[in-house]
Amino acid sequence: MYDVCIIGGGASGMACAIAAAGMGLKCIIIEKEAKLGRKIYASGNGRCNITNHNFDRAYSKYYNSSFSDYEGFLKRLFIKSSPDKEITDFLFSLGMPTYDIGSYVYPYSLQASSLMWTLTDKIKELKIDALLKTCVEKIDYIDEAYVIKTKKNDIIHASNVVLACGGAGYESLGGSKKGYELAKALDINCTDIRPSLCGLITKDDISILSGVRIRARAFLYDDSKKNNAFKTMYACEEGELQFTDYGISGIMIFNLSGKAGSLISSQKRAYISLDLLPDIKDEIIFDVFKKSNYRRPKAVLNNFLNDKLAGYIVDNIEKDIKASCNDIKYDEQYVKKITEALHSFNIEIKALKDFDNAQVTAGGICLDIINPKDMSITNKNGLYAVGELTDIDGICGGYNLTYAFISGIRAGKGIYDKIKSDKNQRKKTEY
Repeated sequence: MYDVCIIGGGASGMACAIAAAGMGLKCIIIEKEAKLGRKIYASGNGRCNITNHNFDRAYSKYYNSSFSDYEGFLKRLFIKSSPDKEITDFLFSLGMPTYDIGSYVYPYSLQASSLMWTLTDKIKELKIDALLKTCVEKIDYIDEAYVIKTKKNDIIHASNVVLACGGAGYESLGGSKKGYELAKALDINCTDIRPSLCGLITKDDISILSGVRIRARAFLYDDSKKNNAFKTMYACEEGELQFTDYGISGIMIFNLSGKAGSLISSQKRAYISLDLLPDIKDEIIFDVFKKSNYRRPKAVLNNFLNDKLAGYIVDNIEKDIKASCNDIKYDEQYVKKITEALHSFNIEIKALKDFDNAQVTAGGICLDIINPKDMSITNKNGLYAVGELTDIDGICGGYNLTYAFISGIRAGKGIYDKIKSDKNQRKKTEY
Protein backbone atom coordinates (compact mmCIF):
# COMPACT_ATOMS: atom_id res chain seq x y z
CA MET A 1 0.00 0.00 0.00
CA TYR A 2 1.42 3.35 -1.07
CA ASP A 3 0.79 6.54 0.85
CA VAL A 4 0.58 8.44 -2.44
CA CYS A 5 0.03 7.43 -6.07
CA ILE A 6 0.81 10.32 -8.42
CA ILE A 7 -0.62 9.99 -11.91
CA GLY A 8 1.61 11.99 -14.21
CA GLY A 9 5.35 12.60 -14.11
CA GLY A 10 5.59 16.21 -15.22
CA ALA A 11 6.72 19.18 -13.12
CA SER A 12 3.77 19.12 -10.72
CA GLY A 13 3.87 15.34 -10.28
CA MET A 14 7.60 15.23 -9.60
CA ALA A 15 7.44 18.19 -7.19
CA CYS A 16 4.59 16.48 -5.31
CA ALA A 17 6.48 13.19 -5.09
CA ILE A 18 9.68 14.84 -3.83
CA ALA A 19 7.80 16.91 -1.24
CA ALA A 20 5.86 13.88 0.05
CA ALA A 21 8.70 11.34 -0.03
CA GLY A 22 11.06 13.88 1.52
CA MET A 23 8.89 13.66 4.66
CA GLY A 24 8.93 9.88 4.68
CA LEU A 25 5.85 8.94 2.65
CA LYS A 26 5.89 5.96 0.32
CA CYS A 27 5.21 7.23 -3.22
CA ILE A 28 4.77 5.94 -6.74
CA ILE A 29 4.56 7.92 -10.00
CA ILE A 30 2.69 6.50 -12.99
CA GLU A 31 3.76 8.12 -16.28
CA LYS A 32 2.56 7.17 -19.76
CA GLU A 33 5.73 8.43 -21.50
CA ALA A 34 9.09 6.62 -21.62
CA LYS A 35 10.67 9.17 -19.28
CA LEU A 36 9.60 11.71 -16.70
CA GLY A 37 9.22 15.39 -17.56
CA ARG A 38 9.36 15.05 -21.32
CA LYS A 39 7.70 18.43 -21.90
CA ILE A 40 10.17 20.13 -19.58
CA TYR A 41 13.05 19.24 -21.91
CA ALA A 42 11.40 21.40 -24.61
CA SER A 43 10.58 24.30 -22.28
CA GLY A 44 12.15 27.65 -23.16
CA ASN A 45 13.59 26.24 -26.38
CA GLY A 46 15.57 23.73 -24.33
CA ARG A 47 16.83 26.29 -21.80
CA CYS A 48 13.82 25.83 -19.47
CA ASN A 49 12.36 29.08 -18.15
CA ILE A 50 11.54 27.85 -14.63
CA THR A 51 9.94 30.93 -13.07
CA ASN A 52 9.87 34.73 -13.25
CA HIS A 53 10.82 37.41 -10.71
CA ASN A 54 8.16 39.71 -12.18
CA PHE A 55 5.34 38.85 -9.75
CA ASP A 56 2.92 41.01 -7.83
CA ARG A 57 -0.41 40.34 -6.14
CA ALA A 58 -2.48 41.16 -9.24
CA TYR A 59 -2.34 37.62 -10.58
CA SER A 60 -4.71 38.43 -13.43
CA LYS A 61 -1.62 39.84 -15.18
CA TYR A 62 -0.11 36.40 -15.40
CA TYR A 63 -2.96 33.86 -15.30
CA ASN A 64 -6.38 33.07 -16.76
CA SER A 65 -9.24 30.95 -15.42
CA SER A 66 -13.00 30.64 -15.74
CA PHE A 67 -13.26 30.74 -11.92
CA SER A 68 -14.31 34.26 -10.86
CA ASP A 69 -12.08 34.28 -7.76
CA TYR A 70 -9.00 32.67 -9.25
CA GLU A 71 -6.83 35.56 -8.00
CA GLY A 72 -7.96 34.76 -4.47
CA PHE A 73 -7.23 31.09 -5.12
CA LEU A 74 -3.68 31.93 -6.23
CA LYS A 75 -3.08 34.22 -3.24
CA ARG A 76 -3.99 31.37 -0.89
CA LEU A 77 -1.94 28.89 -2.92
CA PHE A 78 1.23 30.96 -3.21
CA ILE A 79 0.99 32.18 0.41
CA LYS A 80 4.15 34.24 0.04
CA SER A 81 4.34 37.32 -2.18
CA SER A 82 7.33 35.80 -3.98
CA PRO A 83 6.44 32.36 -5.39
CA ASP A 84 9.52 32.64 -7.59
CA LYS A 85 11.78 32.63 -4.50
CA GLU A 86 9.97 29.60 -3.11
CA ILE A 87 10.81 27.69 -6.29
CA THR A 88 14.45 28.80 -6.48
CA ASP A 89 14.86 27.90 -2.78
CA PHE A 90 13.24 24.51 -3.38
CA LEU A 91 15.55 23.77 -6.31
CA PHE A 92 18.64 24.99 -4.46
CA SER A 93 17.72 22.67 -1.58
CA LEU A 94 18.04 19.86 -4.15
CA GLY A 95 21.46 21.20 -5.19
CA MET A 96 20.49 23.14 -8.34
CA PRO A 97 21.48 26.82 -8.70
CA THR A 98 19.54 29.12 -11.03
CA TYR A 99 20.47 31.99 -13.33
CA ASP A 100 18.54 35.19 -14.03
CA ILE A 101 18.23 36.86 -17.42
CA GLY A 102 16.27 39.98 -16.62
CA SER A 103 13.28 38.72 -14.65
CA TYR A 104 13.42 35.26 -16.27
CA VAL A 105 14.87 32.39 -14.22
CA TYR A 106 16.71 29.45 -15.81
CA PRO A 107 18.96 26.62 -14.69
CA TYR A 108 22.47 28.05 -14.29
CA SER A 109 23.63 25.89 -17.20
CA LEU A 110 20.82 27.27 -19.39
CA GLN A 111 19.87 23.65 -20.12
CA ALA A 112 16.60 21.95 -19.25
CA SER A 113 18.56 18.78 -18.60
CA SER A 114 19.99 20.37 -15.41
CA LEU A 115 16.50 20.64 -13.94
CA MET A 116 15.42 17.21 -15.13
CA TRP A 117 18.52 15.41 -13.87
CA THR A 118 18.21 17.19 -10.53
CA LEU A 119 14.57 16.09 -10.13
CA THR A 120 15.00 12.53 -11.38
CA ASP A 121 18.16 11.97 -9.32
CA LYS A 122 16.28 13.13 -6.21
CA ILE A 123 13.40 10.81 -7.08
CA LYS A 124 15.86 7.90 -7.21
CA GLU A 125 17.56 8.99 -3.97
CA LEU A 126 14.20 9.11 -2.18
CA LYS A 127 13.36 5.64 -3.56
CA ILE A 128 10.19 6.86 -5.26
CA ASP A 129 8.85 4.12 -7.53
CA ALA A 130 8.07 5.06 -11.12
CA LEU A 131 6.02 3.09 -13.64
CA LEU A 132 6.92 4.45 -17.09
CA LYS A 133 5.17 3.83 -20.41
CA THR A 134 2.11 3.01 -18.33
CA CYS A 135 -1.41 4.39 -18.77
CA VAL A 136 -4.01 4.41 -16.02
CA GLU A 137 -7.27 2.83 -17.10
CA LYS A 138 -9.43 3.14 -13.98
CA ILE A 139 -9.41 4.49 -10.43
CA ASP A 140 -11.75 3.07 -7.78
CA TYR A 141 -12.24 4.06 -4.15
CA ILE A 142 -12.74 0.91 -2.07
CA ASP A 143 -12.64 0.56 1.72
CA GLU A 144 -11.19 4.05 2.24
CA ALA A 145 -8.32 3.47 -0.20
CA TYR A 146 -7.74 3.85 -3.92
CA VAL A 147 -7.28 1.00 -6.36
CA ILE A 148 -5.55 2.10 -9.55
CA LYS A 149 -5.65 -0.21 -12.55
CA THR A 150 -3.37 0.31 -15.55
CA LYS A 151 -3.76 -0.85 -19.13
CA LYS A 152 -0.95 -3.32 -18.43
CA ASN A 153 -3.16 -4.80 -15.70
CA ASP A 154 -0.98 -3.48 -12.89
CA ILE A 155 -2.98 -2.99 -9.68
CA ILE A 156 -1.71 -0.26 -7.34
CA HIS A 157 -3.21 0.41 -3.92
CA ALA A 158 -2.79 3.85 -2.36
CA SER A 159 -4.25 5.87 0.49
CA ASN A 160 -4.12 9.04 -1.61
CA VAL A 161 -4.15 9.81 -5.32
CA VAL A 162 -2.81 12.96 -6.98
CA LEU A 163 -4.01 13.75 -10.51
CA ALA A 164 -1.01 15.40 -12.15
CA CYS A 165 -1.69 14.30 -15.71
CA GLY A 166 -0.91 17.61 -17.42
CA GLY A 167 -2.79 19.17 -20.31
CA ALA A 168 -3.68 18.28 -23.89
CA GLY A 169 -1.16 20.56 -25.61
CA TYR A 170 1.73 19.22 -27.70
CA GLU A 171 0.61 15.60 -28.03
CA SER A 172 3.97 14.77 -29.64
CA LEU A 173 5.60 15.61 -26.28
CA GLY A 174 3.09 13.73 -24.16
CA GLY A 175 0.04 16.01 -24.12
CA SER A 176 -3.22 14.12 -23.63
CA LYS A 177 -6.87 14.49 -22.63
CA LYS A 178 -6.63 11.35 -20.49
CA GLY A 179 -6.42 13.29 -17.22
CA TYR A 180 -9.73 15.04 -17.87
CA GLU A 181 -11.33 11.70 -18.70
CA LEU A 182 -10.10 10.22 -15.41
CA ALA A 183 -11.37 13.26 -13.50
CA LYS A 184 -14.83 13.02 -15.06
CA ALA A 185 -14.97 9.28 -14.34
CA LEU A 186 -14.41 10.18 -10.67
CA ASP A 187 -17.32 12.68 -10.84
CA ILE A 188 -15.00 15.68 -10.59
CA ASN A 189 -16.35 18.85 -12.18
CA CYS A 190 -14.34 20.10 -15.15
CA THR A 191 -14.75 23.10 -17.42
CA ASP A 192 -14.42 22.73 -21.18
CA ILE A 193 -10.81 22.79 -22.30
CA ARG A 194 -9.24 24.72 -25.17
CA PRO A 195 -5.75 25.52 -26.48
CA SER A 196 -3.73 28.40 -24.99
CA LEU A 197 -0.32 29.95 -25.62
CA CYS A 198 -0.80 29.46 -29.33
CA GLY A 199 -1.21 31.38 -32.58
CA LEU A 200 -4.48 33.03 -33.59
CA ILE A 201 -6.30 32.25 -36.84
CA THR A 202 -7.68 35.41 -38.46
CA LYS A 203 -11.06 35.72 -40.14
CA ASP A 204 -9.63 37.56 -43.15
CA ASP A 205 -6.90 36.04 -45.29
CA ILE A 206 -3.70 37.96 -44.54
CA SER A 207 -1.38 35.21 -45.75
CA ILE A 208 0.19 37.74 -48.14
CA LEU A 209 1.99 39.05 -45.04
CA SER A 210 3.29 35.62 -44.03
CA GLY A 211 6.88 35.83 -42.82
CA VAL A 212 6.73 39.48 -41.77
CA ARG A 213 7.95 40.21 -38.25
CA ILE A 214 7.39 43.50 -36.53
CA ARG A 215 7.55 44.94 -33.03
CA ALA A 216 4.10 46.19 -32.10
CA ARG A 217 1.60 46.75 -29.31
CA ALA A 218 -1.51 44.57 -29.38
CA PHE A 219 -4.88 45.20 -27.71
CA LEU A 220 -7.54 42.49 -27.33
CA TYR A 221 -11.14 43.73 -27.70
CA ASP A 222 -14.58 42.25 -28.18
CA ASP A 223 -17.48 43.09 -30.53
CA SER A 224 -16.44 45.60 -33.14
CA LYS A 225 -18.88 48.34 -34.05
CA LYS A 226 -19.36 49.74 -37.53
CA ASN A 227 -17.12 52.70 -36.83
CA ASN A 228 -14.28 50.37 -35.77
CA ALA A 229 -14.59 51.38 -32.12
CA PHE A 230 -14.66 48.47 -29.70
CA LYS A 231 -16.62 47.71 -26.57
CA THR A 232 -14.22 46.28 -23.99
CA MET A 233 -10.43 46.03 -23.87
CA TYR A 234 -9.41 42.78 -22.14
CA ALA A 235 -5.64 42.79 -22.36
CA CYS A 236 -2.63 44.51 -23.87
CA GLU A 237 0.77 43.09 -24.81
CA GLU A 238 3.85 44.49 -26.49
CA GLY A 239 6.61 42.63 -28.33
CA GLU A 240 7.43 40.95 -31.62
CA LEU A 241 4.53 39.88 -33.81
CA GLN A 242 4.79 37.35 -36.62
CA PHE A 243 2.39 37.19 -39.54
CA THR A 244 1.80 33.61 -40.71
CA ASP A 245 -0.12 31.78 -43.41
CA TYR A 246 -3.01 31.31 -40.95
CA GLY A 247 -2.95 34.62 -39.04
CA ILE A 248 -0.71 35.99 -36.29
CA SER A 249 1.78 34.53 -33.84
CA GLY A 250 4.62 35.48 -31.49
CA ILE A 251 5.00 35.50 -27.71
CA MET A 252 2.76 38.52 -27.18
CA ILE A 253 0.02 36.86 -29.27
CA PHE A 254 0.46 33.65 -27.25
CA ASN A 255 -0.07 35.71 -24.09
CA LEU A 256 -3.34 37.08 -25.50
CA SER A 257 -4.58 33.70 -26.75
CA GLY A 258 -5.99 32.57 -23.39
CA LYS A 259 -8.35 35.53 -23.09
CA ALA A 260 -9.09 35.48 -26.84
CA GLY A 261 -10.12 31.83 -26.53
CA SER A 262 -12.37 32.70 -23.60
CA LEU A 263 -14.14 35.37 -25.69
CA ILE A 264 -14.62 33.04 -28.65
CA SER A 265 -15.86 30.15 -26.50
CA SER A 266 -18.45 32.49 -24.95
CA GLN A 267 -19.73 33.35 -28.45
CA LYS A 268 -18.21 36.84 -28.52
CA ARG A 269 -16.28 38.26 -31.44
CA ALA A 270 -12.62 38.80 -30.60
CA TYR A 271 -10.46 41.46 -32.21
CA ILE A 272 -6.78 42.30 -32.04
CA SER A 273 -6.00 45.96 -32.66
CA LEU A 274 -2.32 46.49 -33.47
CA ASP A 275 -0.35 49.67 -32.98
CA LEU A 276 2.36 49.02 -35.55
CA LEU A 277 4.37 52.09 -34.52
CA PRO A 278 3.77 52.46 -30.78
CA ASP A 279 6.78 54.71 -30.26
CA ILE A 280 6.32 57.01 -33.29
CA LYS A 281 4.29 60.20 -32.91
CA ASP A 282 1.83 61.23 -35.62
CA GLU A 283 3.73 64.49 -36.20
CA ILE A 284 6.78 62.54 -37.35
CA ILE A 285 4.73 60.49 -39.81
CA PHE A 286 3.11 63.66 -41.19
CA ASP A 287 6.50 65.34 -41.50
CA VAL A 288 8.07 62.39 -43.34
CA PHE A 289 5.22 62.29 -45.88
CA LYS A 290 5.39 66.06 -46.34
CA LYS A 291 9.09 65.86 -47.16
CA SER A 292 8.55 62.88 -49.50
CA ASN A 293 5.68 64.07 -51.70
CA TYR A 294 7.58 63.03 -54.81
CA ARG A 295 7.87 59.37 -53.71
CA ARG A 296 5.50 56.39 -53.94
CA PRO A 297 3.38 55.90 -50.79
CA LYS A 298 4.70 52.39 -50.27
CA ALA A 299 8.29 53.65 -50.46
CA VAL A 300 7.60 56.39 -47.93
CA LEU A 301 5.89 53.98 -45.54
CA ASN A 302 8.81 51.58 -45.96
CA ASN A 303 10.79 54.08 -43.86
CA PHE A 304 8.80 52.76 -40.91
CA LEU A 305 7.63 49.26 -41.89
CA ASN A 306 8.55 46.08 -43.71
CA ASP A 307 7.84 46.63 -47.42
CA LYS A 308 5.20 43.84 -47.58
CA LEU A 309 3.24 45.39 -44.73
CA ALA A 310 3.68 48.90 -46.12
CA GLY A 311 2.29 47.77 -49.47
CA TYR A 312 -0.64 45.98 -47.82
CA ILE A 313 -1.64 49.12 -45.90
CA VAL A 314 -1.30 51.39 -48.94
CA ASP A 315 -3.32 49.01 -51.15
CA ASN A 316 -6.17 48.95 -48.63
CA ILE A 317 -6.21 52.73 -48.26
CA GLU A 318 -6.28 53.14 -52.03
CA LYS A 319 -9.26 50.78 -52.24
CA ASP A 320 -10.97 52.77 -49.52
CA ILE A 321 -10.53 56.12 -51.26
CA LYS A 322 -10.92 54.57 -54.73
CA ALA A 323 -7.74 56.04 -56.14
CA SER A 324 -4.48 54.80 -57.59
CA CYS A 325 -1.09 55.77 -56.27
CA ASN A 326 -0.60 58.02 -59.30
CA ASP A 327 -3.66 60.07 -58.31
CA ILE A 328 -2.83 60.40 -54.62
CA LYS A 329 -1.72 63.69 -53.17
CA TYR A 330 -0.22 63.72 -49.71
CA ASP A 331 -2.89 65.94 -48.24
CA GLU A 332 -3.76 65.91 -44.55
CA GLN A 333 -6.73 63.57 -45.06
CA TYR A 334 -4.62 60.91 -46.80
CA VAL A 335 -1.83 60.96 -44.23
CA LYS A 336 -4.45 60.84 -41.47
CA LYS A 337 -5.74 57.57 -42.97
CA ILE A 338 -2.17 56.27 -43.00
CA THR A 339 -1.63 57.11 -39.33
CA GLU A 340 -4.98 55.58 -38.35
CA ALA A 341 -4.05 52.36 -40.15
CA LEU A 342 -0.64 52.30 -38.45
CA HIS A 343 -2.01 52.79 -34.95
CA SER A 344 -5.22 50.75 -35.37
CA PHE A 345 -4.48 47.76 -37.59
CA ASN A 346 -7.61 45.79 -36.70
CA ILE A 347 -7.88 42.02 -37.13
CA GLU A 348 -10.85 39.80 -36.26
CA ILE A 349 -9.90 36.46 -34.70
CA LYS A 350 -11.71 33.42 -36.09
CA ALA A 351 -10.19 30.68 -33.91
CA LEU A 352 -7.15 29.47 -32.02
CA LYS A 353 -4.61 27.00 -33.33
CA ASP A 354 -5.29 23.44 -32.19
CA PHE A 355 -3.85 21.49 -29.23
CA ASP A 356 -0.98 20.15 -31.35
CA ASN A 357 0.24 23.75 -31.66
CA ALA A 358 -0.56 24.93 -28.13
CA GLN A 359 1.94 25.11 -25.29
CA VAL A 360 -0.67 24.80 -22.55
CA THR A 361 -4.34 23.95 -21.99
CA ALA A 362 -6.95 26.39 -20.72
CA GLY A 363 -9.77 25.02 -18.58
CA GLY A 364 -9.83 21.79 -16.61
CA ILE A 365 -10.75 20.74 -13.08
CA CYS A 366 -12.83 23.51 -11.51
CA LEU A 367 -10.99 25.60 -8.93
CA ASP A 368 -14.06 26.09 -6.75
CA ILE A 369 -13.83 22.43 -5.64
CA ILE A 370 -10.09 22.58 -4.86
CA ASN A 371 -8.60 23.73 -1.56
CA PRO A 372 -5.52 25.80 -2.51
CA LYS A 373 -3.92 25.06 0.86
CA ASP A 374 -3.23 21.46 -0.17
CA MET A 375 -4.89 21.03 -3.61
CA SER A 376 -7.37 18.50 -2.19
CA ILE A 377 -10.69 18.03 -3.96
CA THR A 378 -13.85 18.78 -1.98
CA ASN A 379 -15.81 15.71 -0.83
CA LYS A 380 -13.21 13.35 -2.37
CA ASN A 381 -11.24 11.98 0.55
CA GLY A 382 -7.59 11.49 -0.37
CA LEU A 383 -7.94 12.86 -3.91
CA TYR A 384 -5.88 15.81 -5.17
CA ALA A 385 -5.36 17.69 -8.46
CA VAL A 386 -2.32 19.76 -9.42
CA GLY A 387 -0.72 21.58 -12.32
CA GLU A 388 -2.08 22.11 -15.79
CA LEU A 389 -4.95 19.66 -15.29
CA THR A 390 -6.68 22.32 -13.18
CA ASP A 391 -8.44 25.40 -14.55
CA ILE A 392 -5.43 27.74 -14.55
CA ASP A 393 -3.25 28.78 -17.49
CA GLY A 394 -0.45 31.31 -17.38
CA ILE A 395 1.29 33.55 -19.89
CA CYS A 396 4.77 32.86 -21.27
CA GLY A 397 7.71 33.49 -18.97
CA GLY A 398 7.82 30.64 -16.47
CA TYR A 399 4.41 31.26 -14.88
CA ASN A 400 2.98 27.86 -15.82
CA LEU A 401 5.95 26.00 -14.33
CA THR A 402 5.67 28.21 -11.24
CA TYR A 403 2.08 27.09 -10.74
CA ALA A 404 2.95 23.46 -11.49
CA PHE A 405 5.79 23.29 -8.97
CA ILE A 406 4.01 25.09 -6.16
CA SER A 407 0.69 23.25 -6.54
CA GLY A 408 2.63 19.96 -6.52
CA ILE A 409 4.60 20.92 -3.39
CA ARG A 410 1.39 21.98 -1.61
CA ALA A 411 -0.24 18.63 -2.38
CA GLY A 412 2.79 16.62 -1.23
CA LYS A 413 3.06 18.48 2.06
CA GLY A 414 -0.72 18.50 2.50
CA ILE A 415 -0.91 14.72 2.21
CA TYR A 416 1.84 14.35 4.83
CA ASP A 417 -0.03 16.69 7.20
CA LYS A 418 -3.27 14.74 6.63
CA ILE A 419 -1.65 11.36 7.32
CA LYS A 420 0.06 12.75 10.43
CA SER A 421 -3.23 14.25 11.65
CA ASP A 422 -5.10 10.96 11.03
CA LYS A 423 -2.48 9.03 13.02
CA ASN A 424 -2.69 11.47 15.93
CA GLN A 425 -6.48 11.22 15.88
CA ARG A 426 -6.34 7.43 15.99
CA LYS A 427 -3.97 7.55 18.97
CA LYS A 428 -6.36 9.84 20.83
CA THR A 429 -9.24 7.47 20.05
CA GLU A 430 -7.27 4.47 21.32
CA TYR A 431 -6.53 6.22 24.58
